[in-house]
Amino acid sequence: MDGLARFGIEKSRFTLLIMVGLIVIGALAYLALPKRENPAITIRTVIVTAQFPGMSPERVEDLIAMPLERAAREIGEVDEIATLVNTGRAQLNVVVADGVPSDELDLVFNDIRTQMEGTAGELPEGTLGPVVNTNYGDVAVATVAVTGDGFSYAEIEDAAEDLQTGLYAIDGITKVSLSGDQEERIWLEIDSRRLAAVGIQLPQLLSDLGDQNVILPAGRIDADGTNIVLEANGNLSSLEEIGGVLTQLPTGDIVRLRDLMTVRRGYVDPPRQPVYFNDEPAVLVSVEMSDDRDIQKLGRTLRGEIARLEQTQPIGIAYNLSTFQETNVTKSINGALSNVAQTFAVVLVVMFVFLGLRPALVIASIVPFTVAFALLGMSQWGIDLEQISIAAVIISLGLLVDNGLVVVEDIDRRIKDGATPSEAATGAGGQFFVPLAVASITTVSAFLPMLVLEGTTGEFAFSLGAVVALMLAGSWLTAHYILPFLAAALLRPKPQKEPREGLLERVYGGLTRRSLRLGIPVVAVCYLLVALGITNFGQLKSEMFPLSERAEFLVYIDLPKGSSITATRDEARAIDAWLRDADANPEVANTTLFVGHGGPRFYLALSPADTDPASAFFVVNTHDFEGAVVAAERTRRQLIANHPAVRGRVTRLSMGGSESGIVEVQITGPDADTLLAAAAEVEAGFDDVPGLTLNSNDWGNKSLTVGIDILQEKARELGVTSSDISNVMQAYFSGAEYSVFRDGTDQIPIVVRAEEVFRDSLEDLANLTIPTDTGLISLDQVARFQPRLTLSQLRRENQVRQITISGKSGTLAATEVEALIAPTLDSLDLGPDYEVAIGGESADAAEANANLLAGMPLALVVMIAALMFQFNSVRRVAITFLTIPLILVGAPLALLITGQPLSFFAILGLISLMGIIINNAIVLIDQIDIERQAMPLDDAIVVAAKKRLNPVLLTSLTTVLGLIPMALFGGALFEPMAALMIGGLLLASPLTLLFVPPLYRLFFLRAAQAQEA
Repeated sequence: MDGLARFGIEKSRFTLLIMVGLIVIGALAYLALPKRENPAITIRTVIVTAQFPGMSPERVEDLIAMPLERAAREIGEVDEIATLVNTGRAQLNVVVADGVPSDELDLVFNDIRTQMEGTAGELPEGTLGPVVNTNYGDVAVATVAVTGDGFSYAEIEDAAEDLQTGLYAIDGITKVSLSGDQEERIWLEIDSRRLAAVGIQLPQLLSDLGDQNVILPAGRIDADGTNIVLEANGNLSSLEEIGGVLTQLPTGDIVRLRDLMTVRRGYVDPPRQPVYFNDEPAVLVSVEMSDDRDIQKLGRTLRGEIARLEQTQPIGIAYNLSTFQETNVTKSINGALSNVAQTFAVVLVVMFVFLGLRPALVIASIVPFTVAFALLGMSQWGIDLEQISIAAVIISLGLLVDNGLVVVEDIDRRIKDGATPSEAATGAGGQFFVPLAVASITTVSAFLPMLVLEGTTGEFAFSLGAVVALMLAGSWLTAHYILPFLAAALLRPKPQKEPREGLLERVYGGLTRRSLRLGIPVVAVCYLLVALGITNFGQLKSEMFPLSERAEFLVYIDLPKGSSITATRDEARAIDAWLRDADANPEVANTTLFVGHGGPRFYLALSPADTDPASAFFVVNTHDFEGAVVAAERTRRQLIANHPAVRGRVTRLSMGGSESGIVEVQITGPDADTLLAAAAEVEAGFDDVPGLTLNSNDWGNKSLTVGIDILQEKARELGVTSSDISNVMQAYFSGAEYSVFRDGTDQIPIVVRAEEVFRDSLEDLANLTIPTDTGLISLDQVARFQPRLTLSQLRRENQVRQITISGKSGTLAATEVEALIAPTLDSLDLGPDYEVAIGGESADAAEANANLLAGMPLALVVMIAALMFQFNSVRRVAITFLTIPLILVGAPLALLITGQPLSFFAILGLISLMGIIINNAIVLIDQIDIERQAMPLDDAIVVAAKKRLNPVLLTSLTTVLGLIPMALFGGALFEPMAALMIGGLLLASPLTLLFVPPLYRLFFLRAAQAQEA
């Protein structure tokens, strides 16, 4: 088993070459690795939208949403269908099952597209769509707000298109899209009284306009063998020409269009999803990059190109960075690498204090060589450098040090016992070759569930398990190949002194010998401590992922459903003005406001907000993270105190898939009124939760609708049809496009509608004039108006109506909030057709844990097989497994003392702790077996325990001290993990030294007595 160590020492020049090559190749791999904030995962959602303007939500549900849902459900790979239905629009979020491999998703997406296109014939005539969007998961690495002080929207859009064209020239940029741009319109605004006065009918007016504004072929002439194409050109090339179109009055007189209506050039009204940057109208340019690119390199190029292109624009046009992923990635990676560097420095210092300079240098060298090996493996396996893969490096550090310390400390001990450095290095490498390999395999096996998970969760967790495996494999190879060579070269025999045991060894040896005969009481006491530790878990705050530490926060506002986008815009701009007030909010750097939509996806875990005229969304950038926390809390108070008409939510980005702390009550059933009433009861229950920061349902309030019931007999008597009435109403109130104005390469719709004073009240509706063959009639002659409250929107989940009530407390964990609202949920009496379920963070955590537990049988099989290979003994394997629960004594206690939550990364720290304790147990059991070959059982146990005392304690001390900087300054992601590992090691390591010896004797006493007999 000493072949690898012997080879490294004998082939010293080759070993040096390997060492230098590993460091160089590792450095090159680091520079070449793509860097990103989070692992690249595949969003398995397809968005299907269909529109029928003006149709009520209930009719959209019946006629559009349900046929589309049935068609989507026929595709076997579809797992979930979430539907949003509002006035005139249905949106389906079709989620593909995790079991479908990523490379087959395009085929499934094409099946969905084909299925939706095939369903189009079943939808009502006039339905727009369905439109299938398979790019829902695209993430913008940068969003640039193009503004222009004193410039029109059209000029700002031209500047944005220039930027779009310029950025496409950068290698690695895959998509550049615009949002917030406002289409131009030529408005023909009707004065209905003037038309009525002269007796002209609107259809005649529009017919004259359309007949003149044409470019049509008019034949050709053969002139002496040359073809001359003729073109009849009535193209209107200016507003003056449009206003000058002639039309004939019933009296026979000829008048111009401008005499009957106002002709002006403007923009779509009401505005469509406008964007504001620092309250200036903006067009947002969203930039996406290829997955195989390094965001740091591309980010630098992108920033420079944006600045260069800005210089080509007129003074006043500005390219403002709204979000920029490279800044956050660099900060995140630098912070994580700083944690690694601090841990390395602490390891070196601790080793120097306890072992001396040369052994310290040898042991500490395991870190750079192992990290270089892992970087090389990551480059080959296609693993990017991001928060999760860096977390795997940090998790592995304790085991790295453990492997190096075990080998080098044994080499040093052998040298002190008289062996030459080469003999000592070879002997230590041989003794620990299998035990440390088995310890590494058992630790990696604990991460196996993350390597076999399917779908998005598997993509997110894969890098964690894979990098841990690479780190431990590199650590084991380094400990048995490079470290023996370095130890043989650097460690020197010291003058022989009479061996003396230290005070700690004497005390521990005596304690161990006295406890050997107390096996059952010692085990009982240790497991009593484990039980007490487990009870502490109930007092911990549970949190899957912490909030991001970006220097930004988000604000969502909702006005009552039915509010116009202009009312939403005015309210949002008032909030925006307060946010940008330097006296009120000195922490705020800039704001980006999205009205009626959520903008592009600029963070993987953030799904864009729903499109809704009554909603707005802010991205607020601050000067630093601490400022974001302070300003966010101040904004929350401001919305409550000064904007009572707004339902606001202030939050920060979550590092995981969903915001932590949220509790969702999901109620499904057939009747909308019953669901809304139940939702109101649940919201009242949430009102009693302390520190409430979120309390809303996803249907919203009902809104006022005026039903226009056409009196068919009266209409036929007067010579009009329902279609005639509908067309006139559309033209007067919303506007109808009848022609286009050609301006260079642009084709601007010419839209006719009534002037605002004739379309802003129900009275105008009643007085609307409709042309007939015999003259003009008013709408109230052929219709009755029925005001009523109707649903503003509704949601469906897997083809069933579902309303979700979301609540969150700023002071309580999700589980505590669930306990507080449980009586309210129990009191709901909805009948057998309704179901109530709890979603949110707890449900997400339960699903993630279930996925991990599903992979545990495989992990246990590998773990047991490795230990059985090492020991070939059921009892020794049992001792090793019985040692693992000792980590539960101090781990939850540390989180409780420090106030840290039990997060996903803290659980990973628990798995890493398990690896360290298994490592200690394996090496101690192996040492006892070695000593038993030459002495009785009790003496062998005591001698072996004393030999392992210093390595175990020194490994624990080194790991604990190395984790202290991370526990103090590691950020919300790593602090819980570091605190848990510190607490766990501080108690589990000494307990292992007290627990294993009497347990070993308890298991092997009879066998030893039989052997002696």
